[in-house]
Amino acid sequence: MSALEFIRKNSLLVLIVVAGVGLGLLMMDYGDRGNMFVKDYYIQVNGTSYSYPETAALGENGQSYVQSLHSTTSSKLRNMFDKNENEELDDTEMAALQAWTTQHPEYDQFIQFLGGIYQSWSYGFADDSAVNVAVNRAVIQAQGEELGISPSKEQIDAYLQAMPVFKKADGSFDQELYQRMTGFRNGAANNQQEKAFRSVIADMMVWEALGNLMTDGLQMHSKSCGNLVDVMNQQLRGKTAWLAKDRLPAPAAATEEEIKAYWEQNKEKYMSDERRIVSIYTLTPGEGSSLDALMGTADIIMQELSQANGKGFDKKLAAAAENPENEAFTYLNAEGKSHVTYPLCSMADAPEALRTQVEHNGNSVSLADIAFKEVDSAPAVAEFEAAQAAGTADDLATIRQVRGYFPTSNGKLAFLRVEAIEQPTVLPYEQAREAAAADLQAERVTNALSDAAGKLYETMTAACAEGGIDAAFAKAAEAGAIVEDFGPVGLGISHKGLPMGLEVQALISVPSGKLAPMVTLNGGARITGVTGRTVETSPQYAAMKSFMHIPSMNARLRGNVLIDWLHDAYTRYSVRLSEHIKLNNQ
Repeated sequence: MSALEFIRKNSLLVLIVVAGVGLGLLMMDYGDRGNMFVKDYYIQVNGTSYSYPETAALGENGQSYVQSLHSTTSSKLRNMFDKNENEELDDTEMAALQAWTTQHPEYDQFIQFLGGIYQSWSYGFADDSAVNVAVNRAVIQAQGEELGISPSKEQIDAYLQAMPVFKKADGSFDQELYQRMTGFRNGAANNQQEKAFRSVIADMMVWEALGNLMTDGLQMHSKSCGNLVDVMNQQLRGKTAWLAKDRLPAPAAATEEEIKAYWEQNKEKYMSDERRIVSIYTLTPGEGSSLDALMGTADIIMQELSQANGKGFDKKLAAAAENPENEAFTYLNAEGKSHVTYPLCSMADAPEALRTQVEHNGNSVSLADIAFKEVDSAPAVAEFEAAQAAGTADDLATIRQVRGYFPTSNGKLAFLRVEAIEQPTVLPYEQAREAAAADLQAERVTNALSDAAGKLYETMTAACAEGGIDAAFAKAAEAGAIVEDFGPVGLGISHKGLPMGLEVQALISVPSGKLAPMVTLNGGARITGVTGRTVETSPQYAAMKSFMHIPSMNARLRGNVLIDWLHDAYTRYSVRLSEHIKLNNQ
C-alpha cells in the first residue's frame, strides 16, 4: 500500500496504554518522615513516610527543574538560529535549525526525553500533579536502591557533562548555566539548592536506566511508523466556507418570564466572586546586603516555615533578622508590623499593594495572581476572623497557604499567605438579571447559527455527492457564506495556514473530495473540504523523518510502557496517600 493510500484509508494509529492496576489508598494524616511503623504521613512509599514539606520538595523541585531544563534547552536551540533576535524563527531560520538538528539529533532527542519525563512523572492518582511527581520520584528512588543503580556523585557529574543543555558551542561544559540553576550567588554555592537539583538529575538517570532495561529495542513496525509520520506531515489543499453569525437575522428579544426561567435553570453560572484575605510579608535588604544575597536567607526561612507547616511566620522572621549568620535585612513596616493583612477582596478589586508585580518562574506577575490562582485551600472567613479575635489565627495556618519568596521591582522580597477564602455564592435574580438576559440572547443566536449551518451542511453534502466538491461550495456561496481556497498546508509542527478553528484531527482522515465535520465557533460556522493531499519526498524531509519524527513516535511508545510500570510499582511499593490529598477521577 502506498503512503497516499494509507493516508486516504486510515486515521491516526492509537497506542493503548495497558489497563492500570487498581490501587488501595489508605487515608491517614501526615507528619514527619519515619519508618513503616509511623502512622502519620502525607505520602508513603515502600514503608517510608514523607511529610508535607518533604513531599512538596520532591514534587515541586522535580517539576521545576525538569521544566527549566526543557525550556532552557529549547531556548538555547532557538537562539542559535534566531539571527534577528525576535524570539521567533522565520522559514529560513527554521530550515537552518532543521538542517542542524539532522546533524545533531541528540538535542531534539534530549528535549523529547525531558518532555516525556515531565508528562510521565506528572501522571498519577492525585489531583495535584506536583504530588504525583513526588510519589513517582519516591518510587523511582526505591527501585533504584533495590536494583543497585542509584548513581554516584561521579556518575552524576559525567551525566551532567554529557547533557546537551550544558554544552557550549565549543563542546565545553557551561559552568555559568549550572551555577545559575543551582543557586550560585556572590561566589558561593547554595548547597541546599544544588543538592535538590542533583537529586532530580539522579532520578532522571534511574528513570532512563529503567527505560533502557524494560524497553530496550522496543519500537513500532518501521513501515507502519513511517506511514504514520507521513500522515502527520502531509500537505493538504482545500476549500472552506465561513457562515458568519452576524449575517443571520437576529432572534426576538426574550421576555421577563423567559429570562427568569433561564436564570432558575442556570443559577450556578451566576455566582459572586471568590474573595480572600491575604497577608504580605516584605523583606528589605539591609546595609551591605543585596537582593541576590538575601535570597539565600529567604531559602532558609522558607525551609524552616515548611517544617513548621506554615506557622510562626512572625517569629521566624524575627529570629532570622537577629541571626548574624544571615544576610542583613529588615521586615518591619512603617507601623512596626512584620506584615500587612489586606481585607477581604476579590481578584477584580484587590488593593494596589496586591497588584505589585513580582518575578515568578521567569515571568512578571502580580501578587494577586499568585494569591488567587496558586493557593487552593485556606480556612473559611468566619473561622479565621474568630481565631483572629481570639489571638489564635496563626494556629490555623498551613504551608499550603504560603507562597514565596518573590523579588519585587523595588528591590525587595515578598512572601504571601492566604489567610481565608470566601467561596462564591449564587447571586439573587435582581443582580444576575442583566447577565442572564445577555446569555439567553447569545444562546438563541448560537442556536440560530447551528440550525442555519446544519441545514447548509446537509445541502452541501448532497451537492458534493452529486456534483463534487466545487458544487458543494457553490451552494455555500449562494447561502451567503464566504468561500476561500487554502493550502498547501502542512500538518506537522506549525500548522501554519490552517483555516481558523480547524484542527489537524478534523482533516487528517477526510478523503480528498469530501467534507470535514462542521466546526461552530463564537463568530460563525466553518465548513471545510479537502481537495487534495501530498506527501513530501524531499531529502530534507527524509532526514527529519529518520532522525526526529520516527524516534519521537518510538519514544512515545516506550513512555507508555513506563507508565504501565508505574501503575504496577504503586502496588509493589504499597503507595499510600493522606486524606488531605484530593484524588482525580482516574
